[in-house]
Amino acid sequence: MTEENSGRSEAQSQENALDEALEESFPASDPVAIDPPGRMGVGDSSLSGNYG
Repeated sequence: MTEENSGRSEAQSQENALDEALEESFPASDPVAIDPPGRMGVGDSSLSGNYG
């Protein structure tokens, strides 16, 4: 696969992800989120504000 084809494949993959996210959005006024929802564990300090 050439670099150009790889770029097209990546662009198509991103386009598909955006299309799917748009279909899953409700109501339409909500912003489109292409990242899957994550899980926050009890010991996950990356989101708690404790940096040291």
